[in-house]
Amino acid sequence: MAESEGMSFEILAAGIRDIRHDVPLLLSVLAKKLEAGLPDRVHVMRHSGLFSRGNSVNSITIDFEDIRYMIKNKAGRLETLRQKVVHDVVLKTESMNFDDWIEDVLHHLMQESDQNEKVRNMLDRFLTS
Repeated sequence: MAESEGMSFEILAAGIRDIRHDVPLLLSVLAKKLEAGLPDRVHVMRHSGLFSRGNSVNSITIDFEDIRYMIKNKAGRLETLRQKVVHDVVLKTESMNFDDWIEDVLHHLMQESDQNEKVRNMLDRFLTS
């Protein structure tokens, strides 16, 4: 990873950490960015009901080759998980703190951006918008 890419990674991670205490905003921003950039790898669960405002995001799942990352809104608190997956079978699930979770997800995205132009474009949009 080039030095400028490392700096971009740090700026992106810091920006996401800044809004972590506003769980609905954080999930909304992540869902919007990830769905636009990785529609085939991201699954967003939304809650829409009679008394809900809009379509609030309940959870986001991001699939990589053998790792699945999940972030959920649990009564206004974040729950972040990483799963080891082989042939669609979950072998291990571990809870993570948010800082480690976002670093892992962004690290996977940065690694993939080296080989995938679509992911690279999504990260560029993530950084500039």
